[in-house]
Amino acid sequence: MEILFTILAIFTLLGFLFLLLKPKIEPKSKEQKQEEIRQNFLVRLDAELSAIQNPDERQTKKIALLKVFAKELEFNLFFDKNEVKMLIQELASY
Repeated sequence: MEILFTILAIFTLLGFLFLLLKPKIEPKSKEQKQEEIRQNFLVRLDAELSAIQNPDERQTKKIALLKVFAKELEFNLFFDKNEVKMLIQELASY
């Protein structure tokens, strides 16, 4: 019985040490996350459109991608409606 309490105390101590000594992860700010998402969309847009040479095909693909991006951003917590609209306009001018 005494061994059981000793083992339990050791595991409890190890648990507390783990919680105290684990590295603290700083959450990203809203602006950092927005910029990260914006860069991701620019990279995706560039990757999809860079291989297409025909302007009409390129325009059609761009419109389809912008619709997909708008749908993804619709439920994103980091962007409000005005910010989504501005980002889609920025991506459309790319």
